Amino acid sequence: MAFNKNGKWYGAGLVLVGAVIGVALVSAGTSVVHWSGSTEFCGTFCHSMDAAYASYKKGQHAQTFSGAKAECVDCHLKYESVHSISQAQVVGLLWHKAVSGSNSLWGEIRGTLSTPEKQIEKREEMAESVQKWMVSVDYVTCRGCHDIGNMKVNPAKPMVAPMHKAFADQPKTDCVACHSTAGHKYE
Repeated sequence: MAFNKNGKWYGAGLVLVGAVIGVALVSAGTSVVHWSGSTEFCGTFCHSMDAAYASYKKGQHAQTFSGAKAECVDCHLKYESVHSISQAQVVGLLWHKAVSGSNSLWGEIRGTLSTPEKQIEKREEMAESVQKWMVSVDYVTCRGCHDIGNMKVNPAKPMVAPMHKAFADQPKTDCVACHSTAGHKYE
């Protein structure tokens, strides 16, 4: 049986081949996005994050009492910590991820982030950039994990929950002003 380019089996075959290729590409793309968003990737594969990774391991989010930990992308990628997002937000997340990764790669290529010493020299500049971004998105990354409006009172620290509840509905609350070592602890 020969395939006729005008026959229905030819068209069906093209659709099937296209669907298989499409599923394979989406699967591969999703795997790459997840791999490149892991803390291990950021800390070991992405050399421009050596110093940041070392300080992250000393910070509060890598060493929680509950056993939960925030990954790099939870804090540094918009919407990553928000567990239910729209398709438009997924596109925004991927765009932000691509820009952030490109900036790190460009720093490696130019040599401005190629060693831990150079990274430490640029730490203040990079922290200021991240801080401005976090304020501009109203700390959506912090609020994705921390529901400060529903914090429970801890008898050992009775003022913490009411103090945070006061900030729950405030736009532009600066989480890092009080929690400066939450993500990274430099010594």
